[in-house]
Amino acid sequence: MKLKITPFFFMMAFVIVSCGDDDDDSTPLLDIPTAYISDAYVANVVAESTVITELATMTSAANDAESNAQGATDVAAISYPATLSSVTLPSYQELVEDWLVELVNSANDDDGFQNPGLGGTPADGEEGGLLGSRLLDENGLELEQMVQKGSFGAALYNHALTVIGGDLSNSSAVDKLVEIHGTGPDFDPSETTAAATYSRRRSNQTTQMGAFYDIRTALITAKAAIEGGSAFNTERDQALADYLLAWEESNFATVIYYCNATITQLQTAGDDEGALGNAMHAYAEGVGFAHGFKGLANKQISDAQIDQILTLLKAPEGQVPESYQFLNDATLLEDLQDIIDLVQSIYDFTDAEVTSFFVNDPS
Repeated sequence: MKLKITPFFFMMAFVIVSCGDDDDDSTPLLDIPTAYISDAYVANVVAESTVITELATMTSAANDAESNAQGATDVAAISYPATLSSVTLPSYQELVEDWLVELVNSANDDDGFQNPGLGGTPADGEEGGLLGSRLLDENGLELEQMVQKGSFGAALYNHALTVIGGDLSNSSAVDKLVEIHGTGPDFDPSETTAAATYSRRRSNQTTQMGAFYDIRTALITAKAAIEGGSAFNTERDQALADYLLAWEESNFATVIYYCNATITQLQTAGDDEGALGNAMHAYAEGVGFAHGFKGLANKQISDAQIDQILTLLKAPEGQVPESYQFLNDATLLEDLQDIIDLVQSIYDFTDAEVTSFFVNDPS
C-alpha cells in the first residue's frame, strides 16, 4: 500500500525555511483506495462464513416450522448450530435455546393462536399457534424473529467486537468484519444477507448514502490503515468505531421502521387475522432487533435505554411478554411512537432521516 508522505529535512547545523511555504509536514497521509481489496478473502473468513450460514440454516428451519404449523405431521426439534452459539452473548444464547423449544411447541399445538383479549391472559396449557400465516407463542410473540433478528446483535455484532478487540496487526481481521456483517468484498447491495440486508435497507441506493455505505467506507479505511502500519493506528481505530456505530444505528433505525410498520398495520387490520398476524410479525422484528443489543459492549445505546424500549414493547427481558396486548389496546400504539422518539433522540437522527427509515431502500 503506497503512503503519501510529505518529505522534510532535519538539518543538524541549520534549517532552511522557504518564505510563505507551510507545506512541510512530518505526518504521513493515508492512501485510501476506492474499493475494498483482499487477496485471500475466502480463506480469511471461514469462521464468519460458517456463522452466517448456520444462522441462515436455523432461520430456514424456523420458517419451515411456521409453514408446517398445525399440520398432520409434527414439526421436528430445531437445533442451535454450534459455531453460531459459540459467538453469541451467553445471556442471549440461553434465551435462544429456550425459544427454539417454544417455537416448535407452538407449531405442534393443535389450535391456532388464542388471543386472550383485553385484560386477559393466556389460558393454562396454551402453546400458541398461527395467527393468519404467522406463528406466535401463547403470549403473541413471533419467536422466529427473536432467534434470527436478535442474533444480528447478540451473535454477529458480538463477534465483530471480539475481532476488533483481538489481533489487528494483519488486515485479514477486517475481512472478518466485512463477512460477519453480511456482505462481501464487493459490497454489492443486491447480495447482502443478515445484518447487512438491513443496513442496506436504511440506505439510499441512488445517492449511495446511509449506513451500508458508511460501513463500506469505514472498512476500506480500516484495511488501508492496518496495511499502512502503526503510524495509522488512530485512523484505524476511528474507522472501526465508525463501522460499529453505523451498524448500531442501522439496527435501531430498523427498530423505528418496524414500530412504524406495526402502527400502520394495526390501524388498518380490523378483524383480518392475516393482517393482524403480519402486524405482530412486524412488531416481533422490532423486539428482536432491540433485544439483541442488550448486554453488548461498545455501543452508544445503554442497556437501561434498551430495557425502556422492551418495556414499552411489553416484552421486558426476564419477564413473560404480553405482546398480545397490542392486538387489544389501541392506546399502546402511542408507546410505539414513544420508542421512535426515544431512538431518534439517542442517535440524534433528523426528522428527515426518521421519515426515510419508514421505507426500505429510500431513494
